[in-house]
Order: sequence, then C-alpha cells, then structure tokens
Amino acid sequence: MKNILLITFLFFAATAMSQDSMMMAPRTNSMMAPLKITRDHYTVSGGLLGGANYSKFNVKSSTTFSANHWKFGYNGGIWLNFPVTNGFSFELQGLYSSVGGKYTVGGVDKDQELGYISVPVFMKFGLGKSFAIILGPEFDLLVHGREKNANVDNKGAWKDNDVAAVGGFELFPHAPVSLYARYVYGINNINPSTNPNIKNQGVQAGVKIKLFGRHIPADSDGDGIVDSKDKCPSVPGLERYQGCPIPDTDGDGINDEEDKCPTVAGLAKYQGCPIPDTDGDGVNDEEDKCPTVAGLAKYQGCPIPDTDKDGVNDEVDKCPNEAGPASNSGCPVIDVVIVERVNKAAQNIFFSINSAKLLAKSFKSLKEVVKIMNDNPSYKIDVDGHTSNTGGTELNQKLSDSRAKSVRQYLIDNGVDESRIVATGYGETKPIADNKTAAGRSKNRRVEMHLKNY
Repeated sequence: MKNILLITFLFFAATAMSQDSMMMAPRTNSMMAPLKITRDHYTVSGGLLGGANYSKFNVKSSTTFSANHWKFGYNGGIWLNFPVTNGFSFELQGLYSSVGGKYTVGGVDKDQELGYISVPVFMKFGLGKSFAIILGPEFDLLVHGREKNANVDNKGAWKDNDVAAVGGFELFPHAPVSLYARYVYGINNINPSTNPNIKNQGVQAGVKIKLFGRHIPADSDGDGIVDSKDKCPSVPGLERYQGCPIPDTDGDGINDEEDKCPTVAGLAKYQGCPIPDTDGDGVNDEEDKCPTVAGLAKYQGCPIPDTDKDGVNDEVDKCPNEAGPASNSGCPVIDVVIVERVNKAAQNIFFSINSAKLLAKSFKSLKEVVKIMNDNPSYKIDVDGHTSNTGGTELNQKLSDSRAKSVRQYLIDNGVDESRIVATGYGETKPIADNKTAAGRSKNRRVEMHLKNY
C-alpha cells in the first residue's frame, strides 16, 4: 500500500510539474502565437506535510473502558492539489498517521498506538488568499498496532480499514509554507467485536511545504505583462510602456520609436515627418516645382516669374514681355527724341478763348503725335489739361477736362485706339508759372502729353 501511494503521488507530481514548466517556458519560433492567459489561476501544486496528532478513542456502549485520555502522535506525508477555480480545489494526500489513545480496561492501563496509511480526499474552499476550509473523507489502512505499556504488537486486535470524516482549515493555502488544523472523526467501529464500539477521533495540526505549483496571473493580451500591471490589458504591448503598444503621439500611424517627428503627423516615406519644405516657402516639396527656391503657392512654389528677364517680376512689370528697367516699371525706355517730339507737339496745341474747340493751327502737331502712336502700337499716352486761375475754380476744372478730351477725341478720330489714351483735367491745381503775370498765366494754360508703354 505504501508503494502504491508513493507511485501515485510521483506520477501526479511529474505530470503537474511538466505542465507548470511548459507554462514558464520561453516562446520559441515554433510558439509564435501570443500566450494569452484569459484568467487568473493556480496550477496543480504539491509537496510535503507533517505535524502532530492529538487523539483518543471514541468509545460507545462499554462498561469495561474507563479513564479514556488523549494521546499525542504525529503525521507526515505528501499532498497534491488540483484547482478547479481560484477559490475551489480538490486535494489528495497520502500520509502516515500515528494515532491511538490511553485508557483503562479491567483496572489495567493501556497506551495503544495505531499507525495508519491515510488517504484524505479534500474539497478546499478558499475564503480569500489567506484562509481556506477543508472538508472530505479519509480512507485509512492499518499498518501498525502496539500496546506500548506491555510492548506488545497487537495489530491483529484491530480492524485493518477505517473511514473518517475530516473538517478543518488552512492558513495561507497558496504560500510556499502553510499551516493546517483539522478534526478527524472515525465513522467505522475499529474493534473487530461489536462490543465495545470503538472509533478513532483526533485533532491534527501541522505544516505544509509546497515543492511545485504556482500562481498564474491573467495576461489577456499575451504580451508577458500581467493584467494587474498592464495599462492596455486587451492589446499586446511592451513593459516600458506599461503593457501598451508603442505610442503614436501624432496619430499618423507611425509609432514614436520609428517616427522622426513624433509630435507632428507625417508620412512613412519621410520617417513619420511631414512632407518637407526645403525652401521654407510654405509649399511642400511634392507640390513645389522649385523645391530649393522660395516661391508662392500660385506659382506652384516657384518665385514670381520674370518672363522678359529684366529683373522686374511679372507682377510688378508693366511690360512683362519686354525688358525694361525697374525705374520704368519694367518697360523699355522710350527714345528721348520721340518724347521731345511729343512734348514739342503739345506746346503747339491751341484752343478758342474759353473753349475746348481746337484751332486749325494745332492739327499739324497733333498729326505728328498720331503718327508716333501708330508707328509704336505699344505706346500709350496721357493727355493732361491745365488752366490758369482766371475765372472760377469749377469753371477752370470743366474747361481743362473738356480740352483734354477734345485732344483725345482728335487722336481717336485719326486712328489711335481709344484704349491707349487717358484724358485728365487738372484745372488750376498744377501751375508751372506765376499766375500773377500775364506771361505766367499764358504758360499755365496748356496741354501736356506723356508717352508711356504700359
């Protein structure tokens, strides 16, 4: 019987330890899937136990027994625990237990010792991590009997088998070392004769030592970080991020450890950074036709063009297709000879007194201007009318307007497109001589013509 119990224990222990080691084994290439542990639990555990017995016989219907006393003994053996839930398990034990009692029969004192191979089968109910209640049957096989006062081996005087009911508690049931205490109440009469009816009873207390078995905390996402310490228990992560995945601060789909710009959303091909803007013009390089030269979005990132290459950009250049200096708004400078011919012609324009009617002696000069305009279709001309301060201001303004328009109309009538001519009256506001003299007032009554090619 001893050998059978030992072999049984070793078999279960080997199986449990093998399963436990598999749970602890590092993952290899053949175990690539995450080892998800969806619930907190305990593995099969086992070890040694030993302690003291304090027992006496429970005697019924006897007139011969007297002075029945308690007797100390001992117990020791092995145990295996099979968890069902975290709070409930079955436990199988195999131990040698020395029990008995001290009593008097017919005036003779007896010190009876009985040695049993006991196999308790317990249900264990955990009440928290520090306390458990144990209940169950115990099956006993008598292997030794001795009446110690007479030093007589009397195993044959007792029944070989017994069954008992056991109840008790255990302190720190999951710890490497735990404490137990239990009451054992024999059910069978261990006296071969029916009278008296003798049953075992006693109290056991001792220490259990766990040799294998452990607590497996839940790791729902299988990342190796237990749920109790995992900030992201349903998503695999890393220990340095408390069980969470590598963060993506800017939400661009590139984790911060690979993102060169972790706080600004970007693209994978730029290592998590935005599309670069090499020239800093606000137009990213993928849309910038001139990525190394600052420009404007409306020119696809290129500078404002200078079509005629005169150094004056097209937005400022009044003549974007003809080179000219900035001083002339990017337009070619009109030949000074032509300018002087127009100025001379302007000095020979005459009107009737207080009228906008051109005198015939003006036509020769005006035809010279018409020819210049027709020979140079890019030219435009401003016709400005001026007066002296003789008469009222309002009258002078109207007269200057009318005279400028009269010259404009002559040019139009002689073939110059009206879009090329601007006529403006300035009245008496721009004198070139002293209005206090007749000669000065004569000079102030004039028409000026200004050529331009923009």
